[in-house]
Amino acid sequence: MSERRLSQVLTRRFSRVAWTALAGYAVVVVLLFAVAAEMALRRSLEHSADFIQSLLGAYRDSTSAPGGVMPSALADQLVGMGGQVVITRTTTNAGGMPQVYYLSPGMPARRLEGLPDASPEQARAALVAAITERARWRYRVLHRAMGEFDIYVVASRQSYFVPLGVLVIAAALLLPLAAFASARGARQAVAQTLQPLDRVTGETRAIGPSELGTRLTSPTGQAEVTDLADSINRMLERVDRAHRALQSFTADASHELRTPLTHLRAQVQWASADGRTDAEIRDALAAMERGLDRTTKLVEELLLIARGENRQLALAHGPFDLAAVVDEVREITEAMATDKSLVVHAEPSRRIDVIGDADRTRHILLNLASNAVRYTPSGSVTFAIIPHGKEVSVSVQDTGPGIAPEHLNRIFDRFFRIDQSRSRELGGTGLGLAIARLLAELQAGGSRNADVVEVGE
Repeated sequence: MSERRLSQVLTRRFSRVAWTALAGYAVVVVLLFAVAAEMALRRSLEHSADFIQSLLGAYRDSTSAPGGVMPSALADQLVGMGGQVVITRTTTNAGGMPQVYYLSPGMPARRLEGLPDASPEQARAALVAAITERARWRYRVLHRAMGEFDIYVVASRQSYFVPLGVLVIAAALLLPLAAFASARGARQAVAQTLQPLDRVTGETRAIGPSELGTRLTSPTGQAEVTDLADSINRMLERVDRAHRALQSFTADASHELRTPLTHLRAQVQWASADGRTDAEIRDALAAMERGLDRTTKLVEELLLIARGENRQLALAHGPFDLAAVVDEVREITEAMATDKSLVVHAEPSRRIDVIGDADRTRHILLNLASNAVRYTPSGSVTFAIIPHGKEVSVSVQDTGPGIAPEHLNRIFDRFFRIDQSRSRELGGTGLGLAIARLLAELQAGGSRNADVVEVGE
């Protein structure tokens, strides 16, 4: 199942949002127009009702009877207002029954006929239905009570139905055009926005195994894409470094393994030649055994490094007494230096509990100590525990020839030796310090220089 491109997804989402926003905006505009028109119509009716109410204040029935004629001045002003205006008057007859009359300009009050049993409320409802021709939705009727009078002011909504209809039709016609324009604009905007991302994708795709040193263009013009490009560049840096380290490691490991194997082949060929004495054969076998031991140690150290770098090396994570481990390493170092003029001692220290792997820490210190003994013909080897706040470090210092500044950055590299021939003569594999650093890093520690390894407290 093929996935949709990001540009298509964003364009559709933006178009959907734009369509929804435009449709909602059109609906809101139509509703606001209708509400505003209705409020304006109501204000007009209120104004007319106020005016009629003020005129009724001066009305007097000249005959003091329901049949009195409406004063001509009042009738003229009501006629001049235009629209539909009805005024009803409720009176009580001699029998105590309410009777409803309506007043209209230029004629006496007339009683509503045809509703003999109707109450005043029913009579008024029938009057309003007659006024609005039973199409109430087309008219706005304002009713106001004034004592025995009831004022009905009627206005037609057709005054704003036409512009409202025009507005609705215009919105219906223009909305698809606006949605189409917004979709096209969204498509162009998305395409322009994704250009830096497309460029990063193209540059990344062009990087192969032989171009790991190439880096992506940064900045890209967009902060998020720039962050992505920088992340890819950092990843490429790590991959390039690992690739170069792997190439170097493969070449070095091949060379280191080829040397003892070549030596073994030579010993076998020499020992198998005719005329060799038993003593000579035994010497050859002993030399082959030493070569095999050295090769076995080299392979074991390579496997240790491989498991450690792949995070497959089992490590303990618990408290232990670092001072006891240092004292144990000091004793082993003294045994290693019995045939040399070396003084091995450790600075006094109280019990220090740290978190980590005691055996791996011992391995780290033994690697450092064996280096110190191997390259120090005479003098001293000193162990010291140095607190650093919540961390603690162990220092292994010797009085040997030291390390030149230009070599300090490489002494933890695998198979790096300052003096290749002398290192082989002394039995070194070139992996001791690399293993020490790896084991320290796996315990969340690190290394400060050639002879210090930190352990988390």
